[in-house]
Amino acid sequence: MRMLFLPREHGAYGQMSLPLVTSFLVAGMTTPAALVAVAVVAGFLAHEPLAVLLGRRGVRARREQLRAATVWCVVTGSIAAGTGIAATLLAPASVRWSFLFPLLPGTILMFAILAKREKSAYGEVAVALAFSLVAVPVCLAAGAAAATAWCVGIAFASVFVSGTLAVRAIVLAVRGGGNLSVAHATRMMTLTVGALAVASLAFMGARSLLPWAPLIAAVPGLAVATWLTLFPPLPTRLRSVGWTLVATSVFTALVLVAGLATR
Repeated sequence: MRMLFLPREHGAYGQMSLPLVTSFLVAGMTTPAALVAVAVVAGFLAHEPLAVLLGRRGVRARREQLRAATVWCVVTGSIAAGTGIAATLLAPASVRWSFLFPLLPGTILMFAILAKREKSAYGEVAVALAFSLVAVPVCLAAGAAAATAWCVGIAFASVFVSGTLAVRAIVLAVRGGGNLSVAHATRMMTLTVGALAVASLAFMGARSLLPWAPLIAAVPGLAVATWLTLFPPLPTRLRSVGWTLVATSVFTALVLVAGLATR
């Protein structure tokens, strides 16, 4: 019987950890910020036992692992809820509004999971937005300026969402014989997200609303997503695609740290 329930989606580990690590390196760490991070990690670890309890891993897995999965789900869920509430109460009143930004896509994701739609477009985009936008409350709770918090959140959101859609388009083109119309629509969505991200970050940089760091940080990830959209590789190369996206996300983190840590 399996007793350790770790998420199977390996790419999600980077999406979960990089915005948090970047936020701490850029803004520092306070108790509320650390509690937000604990809530995020606990919520991340709650996914796999919840999938078992909901029967997503098969009837046999649910039957054999019901007790262990229940314990894991209760413990991680309780930690996530408790630390999330504590972080909200301990954070300065002036920044509590920022907790809504990761909470809203997180709520959408929960509904998607319960509706067996976590692998839908809106479910996967909700994951990308929840993990990236958690940087906003973490940075603000650590005392960073609003511009710094938005730089981290927007840069990762741009990279994660575009990368998620690009990979989704590749899979849709072949899964179950392929759905070319939906795959094409997803490619168009990927290109639109990339173009809007570049235009928005360039506009905000030119108007001095944000520094140029998020644009520089996001460009490689957006470029890779665009390349995958225009020249999709074979599905057999998805592992290489995944590692490439991880590398661009690490680059995003390094540029943000270099460009924002001294602000």
